[in-house]
Amino acid sequence: MTTTPNGPGGPVDGGAFADPGRRYRLDSRIATGGMGEVWRGTDTTLGRTVAVKLLKHEFADDAGFRTRFESEARNAAALHHPGVAAVFDFGDALDEHAGHRPYLVMELVDGQPLSALLRAGEQMPPEQARRLLGQTADAVAAAHAAGIVHRDIKPANLLVTRDGTVKITDFGIARAAEGVALTQTGQVMGTPQYLSPEQAEGRAATAASDVYSLGVVLFECLAGRRPYVAESPVATALAHIREPIPPLPPDVPSGLAAVTRRALAKDPAERYPDAAAFAAALRDPAAVGAVPPVAAAAAAAPATAVLTGVVPHAAAAEPTQATPARKRRLSPWLLAIPLLLLLGIVVWAIAAGNGDDEPTATDQPTTAETPQQGSTQPSEQPSEQPSKTSEAPQTVTVNPDDYIGRKVKDVERELKDLGLVVTTQEVENTEGGEKDTVTSVDPNGELQEGDSVTVSYLGKPAPPPPPTDGNTGNANNGNGNGNGNS
Repeated sequence: MTTTPNGPGGPVDGGAFADPGRRYRLDSRIATGGMGEVWRGTDTTLGRTVAVKLLKHEFADDAGFRTRFESEARNAAALHHPGVAAVFDFGDALDEHAGHRPYLVMELVDGQPLSALLRAGEQMPPEQARRLLGQTADAVAAAHAAGIVHRDIKPANLLVTRDGTVKITDFGIARAAEGVALTQTGQVMGTPQYLSPEQAEGRAATAASDVYSLGVVLFECLAGRRPYVAESPVATALAHIREPIPPLPPDVPSGLAAVTRRALAKDPAERYPDAAAFAAALRDPAAVGAVPPVAAAAAAAPATAVLTGVVPHAAAAEPTQATPARKRRLSPWLLAIPLLLLLGIVVWAIAAGNGDDEPTATDQPTTAETPQQGSTQPSEQPSEQPSKTSEAPQTVTVNPDDYIGRKVKDVERELKDLGLVVTTQEVENTEGGEKDTVTSVDPNGELQEGDSVTVSYLGKPAPPPPPTDGNTGNANNGNGNGNGNS
């Protein structure tokens, strides 16, 4: 950037631009994630408001990333669908303090992420969930038809406008980021809560992998919770691989529940082959099962979700909901997990010591999009407590996208449940936003239990200025000869 922005979450100084050509002015930061920041900006050439995604500096140092980023940005820009946030431009920003930084210029969607609409423990009406996921699947189907696999579908990447229209963002970003050195320390590329079993195992991501992620989002909408929640990203990924599909609430229509279960099948060949088939099933849930599953191998693409040294590459898929789950013998590979985890932690610690040029609370980059591996050994059941014999500190992942836009009391309770010490901070509400809405969680990313976090939220909207009385004022009003106070 040609001028450095102010502190986290604040406005930028006048004249801050994303590009050396000073076309894309950065106006205000919208969000911060594990792969970078999103800004509200202005295309000064065309005079339109845009969204500018500034990726983290470390990505610019990887030659493979730069090549993939350009290719994927071109592919994403070629996607034309009302359900896909349009990509207008891309390039390499120049920050005078931190060097090069890739950026992406996109359509600014007037809406909020689906993650802000989902409230923990609250079910979305089935018809609303079916409509939103149907729209999403139609948009993903357009990408699949063009040979593009998203690889990181999650509520934070699904923007819902005021009229209920869904727009998907971040096509190609996960693909471009595969292979960057950060993922070699044991991190999961993608978001573990929505990751398909084959991605967690390091196998090829396919169109059916996106269907699985769509199924996880649909399950969360219908049940008010994610199907798999564990104490660390690693344990969560293992749950996707090994645990049977949890039951949905009894009030979910049977046809819609069947669609959800098929989308969440462990074996990609037993799911809907692509998003188009999933969308068709959502339009007519009663017809589910009429068409036998179709293998999705033809849609194979390079894998981007790698769980390094955690899950055996050839792990068998778990049976679907219709088949009783069988207890498996531990693979020799799984017995090696503790050593591999400790090795990953050591490598991570060395890398983290090199620091980050961005003003974050820790040297570790935020992980809203690329959560890092847990620091404890996963047990046979991912939901159990981690082993007390592990010397590594227990960590928790805080994704700001899961909390921004929600009520402060709900966010405070959930963060405390993670073992964090929470301080709330009221900030000035100058834009007329909804009172008690969370605007930031700092620090975020990978934290240790007992760490302190500050949750900032909007106070009461600022009152309008009082009307001006022409007979009052100070001596500097008008010609200074009035009856005002001197």
